[in-house]
Amino acid sequence: MRETTKRKTIKRRRKWPKVLLAILAVLVILIAITWLKFGSQIKTSIADGYAYSSHLDAKDFYPKNSTVVYDKNGKQLAKFSRSDASYTKEKDINPLISKGLVDVEDSRFYIHHGVDMYAILRSIGSRVIQHRVQGGSTLTQQLVKNVVLKDQSQTMSRKIKEMVIAQEIEKKFSKKDILEFYINDVYMGHASYGFSSAAKYYFSKDQNDLSLDQIAMLIGIPNNPVYYDPVSYPERSVKRRNMVLNIMNKRGLISHKEYMSARKKPLGLKVNQHSFDNDISKNYAVNYAVFSATEELMKSSGFSMKYNFKNNDERNAYYKSYGQAFDIAQGQLLNGGYSIRTSIDPGLQAKVEQLVEQTYADNSVKDKDGKLQPQVSSTVIDNKTGNVLAIVGGRGTEYDQLNRAINGYRQPGSAAKPLVAYAPAFERGYLPQSSVTDSAVGSITNWYSGFTGQTTVRHALENSINTVAYKLASQDKQKSYYNDLAKMEFARLSPNDRNPILALGAFTYGTTTTEMASGYSSFSRSGNFIHPSNVSSIYDESNERMIYENRHLPKKVYAADASYLMLNTMQSVITSGLGKAASLDNFKYTAGKTGTTDDYKDSYFVGMTPDFTIANWTGNDHGNSLTGGQEGLPMATFKAEGQYLVDYLKEKQQNFKKPSTVKVSGSNLSIDESKRKQTIQDIIDLNFNDFKTTQEKQNQERLFNMDYRIIYHLSKKEEFKREAKVQRAIDKYNDSPMVKESDYSKKLDELQNIRYLNINVKRQKAKNKFTDQIADMQKQLNLQQATLAAEKENGKLAKYNTEKRQIESQRATDRKKMVDKLMPQYNEQVQKVKEAYKNNDSDKEDQKQELINLMNEIRSYGGTVPDLKLYINN
Repeated sequence: MRETTKRKTIKRRRKWPKVLLAILAVLVILIAITWLKFGSQIKTSIADGYAYSSHLDAKDFYPKNSTVVYDKNGKQLAKFSRSDASYTKEKDINPLISKGLVDVEDSRFYIHHGVDMYAILRSIGSRVIQHRVQGGSTLTQQLVKNVVLKDQSQTMSRKIKEMVIAQEIEKKFSKKDILEFYINDVYMGHASYGFSSAAKYYFSKDQNDLSLDQIAMLIGIPNNPVYYDPVSYPERSVKRRNMVLNIMNKRGLISHKEYMSARKKPLGLKVNQHSFDNDISKNYAVNYAVFSATEELMKSSGFSMKYNFKNNDERNAYYKSYGQAFDIAQGQLLNGGYSIRTSIDPGLQAKVEQLVEQTYADNSVKDKDGKLQPQVSSTVIDNKTGNVLAIVGGRGTEYDQLNRAINGYRQPGSAAKPLVAYAPAFERGYLPQSSVTDSAVGSITNWYSGFTGQTTVRHALENSINTVAYKLASQDKQKSYYNDLAKMEFARLSPNDRNPILALGAFTYGTTTTEMASGYSSFSRSGNFIHPSNVSSIYDESNERMIYENRHLPKKVYAADASYLMLNTMQSVITSGLGKAASLDNFKYTAGKTGTTDDYKDSYFVGMTPDFTIANWTGNDHGNSLTGGQEGLPMATFKAEGQYLVDYLKEKQQNFKKPSTVKVSGSNLSIDESKRKQTIQDIIDLNFNDFKTTQEKQNQERLFNMDYRIIYHLSKKEEFKREAKVQRAIDKYNDSPMVKESDYSKKLDELQNIRYLNINVKRQKAKNKFTDQIADMQKQLNLQQATLAAEKENGKLAKYNTEKRQIESQRATDRKKMVDKLMPQYNEQVQKVKEAYKNNDSDKEDQKQELINLMNEIRSYGGTVPDLKLYINN
C-alpha cells in the first residue's frame, strides 16, 4: 500500500515539470505573437519616451509663462496666467498633504522607481478576479501623463511612453522633487492646478491653514476630479474624504479621536472664483479663441468630439466626459505656456460691435441683473476659409459674462428650413419651380390664417410656409437632415431631433449663431462644411511643439447643385419674400432666411453674399416676447454689418458660383444629368493650390532643412524615427482604402492622426513632403466619398425608374382590361340609343346620357370611341 502511494506521488512530481514547461511555452508563444504584432509600435513608443525624457528639467514643472493670444498680424491681444496661482516649494508644503497623498494614492512611492509592478499586477488581479477597477499608476506616472504628455488617451503607446518617462524622471529628480511637482501640478477640478490653488478656490485659504478634514477632502479629489467634485457632488466628496481619513488613521498619520472628529464635519466650502491677468469674458473674439483653442487641446489629448447620438443615455455620458475634458484643457491653457495665433482683426471686430450697438441703441431697458434687453448674438463667417471674422455675444460684458454666439443656445425658428427641409429636398430632385401644396398637415399652422393650396418651392420659402417645410422634411425617411447637422457640428443635437418638426426650428436644446452661420456658409462652398474657428495655431512653449494648425479642411455635406439651388431660392427671400428689409444697398447678390419662434420669443436672420455669411439672433434672456419693432432687429443688424463688410472686404459684384450641372432659365432652374458624372470634381472644389502656396511661403521663412538640429536639438536618428512613424501611418492608411461611404469618418480620423504625427516632424523637407501627401490623400478621400455618394444616388434613381416603368406597365394593362370590359356594354348601348330615337321612345334622352357616361368612362381608361352622331328623320 505504501509502495503504491509512493509511486503515485513520484508520478505526480514528474508531471509538474511538464505542466510548468507547457505554461512557460504558452507564455513564450503569447509574448512572441504580441511582439510580432506590436513590436514595432512598442519600440517606437520606448524611443519616443526616451526622446521626451532627454529634454526634461525642473523648469518644465514650475509655473509656465503666460499664455498669449495674438491677432492676425501677430500683435498681442491678451495674456493669461493665474493671478492667484503660487508655486509652493517642498519645504513650505503642509506635511500632512504630502504624507496623506502618498498613503492614499501611492503607498509604495518611496520604494518603486517610477513604475510599480506590484501595483500593476494587483490592479490586473482586481479586474480579473473581483471585476473591480483599481489604479496601478504611480504618482510619478500620473505626473507624466498630465504634465509631460498631456495625453488622456487609453492606448498602449501612451502607457509605454508614460512608463519610460516615469523611470527616467526618477533618475533625474529626488522623491521630494517629484512629490513637490505633483502637489503643484495635479489637476484638482474647476480649472485648479495644485493644492495651493485648490485650497484658495474651495476654501479661500492658504494650504498651510487648512484643517484636517479640508486636507482630506483635497487629497480625495485627484483620483477623479469630476466624480468627487465637492461643488457638484458634495455627498460623494464627503464619502471620499472620510475614506481618506480612515486610511490616514490606519497608517498612523492621525489619531482615532482626530479621525472621528474630522469625519463628522461638513464640507465647509467657501468658493473663491479664480481671477486671471486678463479676464477671458471681456472680449468676445478672444473668448471665442480660448473656447476653440480649448477644444483643440482636448483633441490633442485624445478626446474625440461627437455630434450624433443613438439615444439620450449615450448623449448624457458623452457630455459628462466632455465637461470633464473641457475643464481640464481650459485649466491647462489659462495656466500658461501656450501661444495662440488667431485670425482676429481687432479693427473689424470693434466695428461690428459698434454697428450692433448702434442698431440696438433705442432698446435701453435693463433686467433685474442690470443687463440690457433684448439681447443679441452675431457671428460673421468668411465663406472661403471658414474663419470667424467677427463675433458678438451680447450687448457688452459689464455684469454679463455669457458669450451667446457660442453658448447662448436658442431656437432658430424658420431659419432652420434651408438646412433641414429645402437643401435635402433639392438633393432628392426637387427644383425651385417644383409644385408643392400648402394644406393642413397634423397640428402645423402657418404664420397667416388658413392655407394657400398649390404653390412652388420658391414661393413657399419666400413666404416661409410652415406646412410645406414640414411636409418636405417628413418625406426624408432616412432623416438625412439630422446626419447633415451632425456633420456640421451642431453641438446640442438630441436623438429626439430626428423629427421633421426640426424644419420649423424646434430643436430640443436650440442652436447658436456660430453654428447657423457656418451651416449656411457651406452652401457657398458647393456644400462643403469647414469647422468654424478664429484660431490659426496653438504652440506649446513649454514642450516646444505645435499642438494645432488650422488646415481649413472641407467636409462634404450637400451636393454642389443642391447648394446652388438653395442659394438661388434664398435670394428670392431677399428680393421678393419676407427678407426684403435685409437687402443691401451696395450689393445685389444676397441670399438669406428669416426666423421667428412661437410667441415671438426669438427672432433670427441668416444672410450671406459669396464672400461672407452672418447669423443674427435677438431675444430676451428670460424668454419674454419681443415687440413688433424688435423682431426686425436681426435683419437691420445684418444690413448694417453686410454693407460695411462689402466695402471692407472689397467684394466684387459677382453672383454665387454656379455649377456646370445647373441650367438657369429665368426663375426656373434644372439639373443637366449628362454633366453630373463628368463634373464630379466640382463637388469637391477644394482649394489645394492656394493651400500649398501658403504652406510653401511660410516654410521659406524658416530655416529650411536643418532646424530639427539647430532649433529642436534632435539627432538625425531621432528625427528619422519620427519621419518613419509618419510614413508607417501613411502606408497603413493606403493599405485599407475606403470601400463604402460609411467608412468616410473613420478614414478622416486616420488622416487627422497622421497630421498630428507630422506635427512632430521637424525636418522641413520631410514635413513638406508629408504635408503634400496628406493633402493629396485628403483630396482623394473626398473624391472617393463623392463618387460613392453619386453611385448611391444613381442607384436610387435607376431603382426608381425601374419601379416607375413597372407601375406604368401594370396601369396600362389594367386600363386595357377595363376598356375591353366596357366595350361590349358600349356597343349594346349604341344599339339601344339608335332604337330609342328611331321609335321616339320616351326614355331616349336617358339612354343617350347613359351612352355618353360609358364613352367618358372608356376614354378615362385610355380607350377610343367616336363622338356620338344621331341622324333623326323628321
